[in-house]
Amino acid sequence: MMGRVRQGSVWGHRAVKVAAAMGLTAACASAGLISAGGASATVFCATEIGHTTCSYDSYGPHEYFVDVPAGITSVKVTANGANGGGFRGGRGGVVTADLPVTPGQRLYIMVGNGGGSGLNPGGGFAAVATESAEGSWTAGMNSRLLVAPGGGGGGAGVGGDAGAAAPGAGGGQAGTDTAGGTAGIGGTDGAFGTGGAGGLVGSGGGGGYFGGGGGLNGGGGSFLVPAGGSTALAPAGASVARVVVEFDSSYVGASGSSDSGSGSGSAGSSDSGSAGSSGGSGSVGSSAS
Repeated sequence: MMGRVRQGSVWGHRAVKVAAAMGLTAACASAGLISAGGASATVFCATEIGHTTCSYDSYGPHEYFVDVPAGITSVKVTANGANGGGFRGGRGGVVTADLPVTPGQRLYIMVGNGGGSGLNPGGGFAAVATESAEGSWTAGMNSRLLVAPGGGGGGAGVGGDAGAAAPGAGGGQAGTDTAGGTAGIGGTDGAFGTGGAGGLVGSGGGGGYFGGGGGLNGGGGSFLVPAGGSTALAPAGASVARVVVEFDSSYVGASGSSDSGSGSGSAGSSDSGSAGSSGGSGSVGSSAS
């Protein structure tokens, strides 16, 4: 049997704990990262035969936290950066890796962050970190253990895929291991974590370990891959940044918002309730019997 927890967007300084069906316990909540606005974010956690899978995604920048349960020393992570904006946006990156962790350790899940602005914005990255970016963007970025970059935005031409420059004249270059991508025509350079802007009529670079440059079309962001990890490109249409965390336990440690904003959504019942939306004050649904 499977215990399920569905969680809507939750804002503010509070942790949420929801009892799932069959006596399994889970806790999941979302938080708005810097400049998140009202972007939609979702969390889904499921446990079956002692194995838990939690999925975190967002169309805009969000940050979540989750505490590692007792007895867990490794988690499997699959992170998907978002494809670039526009009908010719570049593909985001995918990173899969096993991360060593410590019981009780707090991990920060960052999704949809860092895409450069523009008529066709760059895709946001997906990452797992050991420090929150809410208090200090630099500390959060420096503590990232894994980064799946976003693709560059594309409109007049094709945006660069994760790790690649935008093809054609005037496009932004890709982020690298050590620097943001150089800007193309009308854009700005990428930076640590963020893609460069494309301007009013251009396209932004993808977010990443270092972001891609903005320009007529944006360059892709760069990967951060831990030892033993693998990379791939996201499929077409993958407009949402997502992180999936798996571990061998029936319990999800405390999880909640690290956002400094206000307002909250509502969490649905673990059986049939619906996820809440951002704005207003919400309440935690109860486990159905």
